[in-house]
Amino acid sequence: MIPLVVSCEHATCAIPDAFKEALQSDVERITSPEGWDPGALNLAQALAMKFRTPLVHCEVSRLIIDCHLQDGDPARWSECSQKLTDHQREKLHERQLIPHLSGIRQRIATELVRNASVLHVSVHTFDPALHPDLHIALLHSEGRAGEAAMAQLWLQILQEKFPQLEIRKNEMFYPENTKTLLDTLRKERSSAQYQAIELQVSNQFFLQGAPMRWDQFKAALIESMRRLLESDDQPS
Repeated sequence: MIPLVVSCEHATCAIPDAFKEALQSDVERITSPEGWDPGALNLAQALAMKFRTPLVHCEVSRLIIDCHLQDGDPARWSECSQKLTDHQREKLHERQLIPHLSGIRQRIATELVRNASVLHVSVHTFDPALHPDLHIALLHSEGRAGEAAMAQLWLQILQEKFPQLEIRKNEMFYPENTKTLLDTLRKERSSAQYQAIELQVSNQFFLQGAPMRWDQFKAALIESMRRLLESDDQPS
């Protein structure tokens, strides 16, 4: 069974105490779904627990620093975080983005000591108002054949599990040419060693229990992951 690495970049809407005064007018915005992915941490924790793998997750709102975007991308700083000083943003980079990326790298390296390849799933949720006809999306690199095949296999398993839901691959979630931390990690490992899929789930499941109860949806999605990891049809 291929080992799993689980991360959650938009896990929380937390604001560090040191920045609360500077960002006091933005609290409502930061704690809204714009500032985090409701339900993503809960789902990531469930996946990590089921497959007995440590979870790597960020500890601040993405409107303070977006740890999912590639290091050096100015878009990782939002309109809110532009209110912070250069020194404060530098400290955020050092204390949030770099440790998060290092944590994922360590998890990948640990698994590759014992295994030929690893699957990294980055867990996210999205606002259904932005994608009203979508329930689940799998984002992957088209240029990495093994990763594309893995995403296609998971898509097929999910469609069998959830015939009533709309599930697609590589839906447009970011501006064109946006690079994420998954792209950073892809450059560091061969496609045979490292496969990465960004899982996007409608936050309606978590917030409203629709169109399925959250606990039922979560259990079925975890079962789909078990089938994927144990499948004989995985790309070699």
